[in-house]
Amino acid sequence: MKTTRLLSIMLLAITFLISTNSFAQKTYSKKAQTYSKWSISPVGGIIFPIGQLGESLKPGATVGLDIATRINKEVGIFAKIGYYFMTSKTTGAPIGKYLEYIAGPRYYFTKPNLKSTFFMEAGGGGYTFTQDSYIDPSDTTSAVISELSNTNPGFNAGVGVNLNLSKSVDIIMKTKYNVVFTTGGSSSFITALAGLEFKF
Repeated sequence: MKTTRLLSIMLLAITFLISTNSFAQKTYSKKAQTYSKWSISPVGGIIFPIGQLGESLKPGATVGLDIATRINKEVGIFAKIGYYFMTSKTTGAPIGKYLEYIAGPRYYFTKPNLKSTFFMEAGGGGYTFTQDSYIDPSDTTSAVISELSNTNPGFNAGVGVNLNLSKSVDIIMKTKYNVVFTTGGSSSFITALAGLEFKF
């Protein structure tokens, strides 16, 4: 399956970036190790609709904003607002859009001699799907397909990495599996995101 292969390649890329970045990190003592309490990360990437959602929509793009706080070196909490847009597979149909607003815990895997970190996170919240009305070109009666606008609960989980650039800036990359609960079922998609994390 193309999506599974792509996800595997992305995870290998993250692992490679961690290993190649590690040799450039300066070692320092545990006493000197510090971490920023808050961070804000503008991110962008790709969305891959799968399952039932993938039958009607093509892969698209996403932009978003992450805000995170660290409780301690290993544990943090994040909140994210994301905007997703995907082209319809139906000729003449408008773009399908998701607005995501979620929050949840994040766990960092740290090493005393590395400033870069690997993390896992999971979040829950709401997903609002919208799609404008349109005339079905395959229908000889010129039937109008009604506008869609609904909000449903959902969750996501995934892995990521912070690659240290400086004391106040990291590169953040992550991939996540998203599930949105809908009437009579659910919609799923995978996201791959990257951006800059500004720490303060």
